Amino acid sequence: MSALVIVDIIIKNEAEYQVYIEKITPSVKQYGGQYRVRGGSPETLDGNWVSERIVVMEYPSREKAKAWLNDEQLKSIHNMRRANSYKCNMIVCDTLE
Repeated sequence: MSALVIVDIIIKNEAEYQVYIEKITPSVKQYGGQYRVRGGSPETLDGNWVSERIVVMEYPSREKAKAWLNDEQLKSIHNMRRANSYKCNMIVCDTLE
């Protein structure tokens, strides 16, 4: 069963965030992940959720998704995301199939 990683982020330093994107993208593919949504213009249809950027990645399994996030070699890159955002929430959930 595949798993989705959903990221809700508000970027504070666009230039540095772009450097992060360049560095993190190969690792997503290395772990078998694919971007399904990357940015866009989120629009709240119901409720009061406020977001500027949503990223959705699909991985072959929850274990692969968590391994990507916890890879020690990627720690400094993940910290770039954290350092260059006001908010960064990330969840993982299994797909239906």
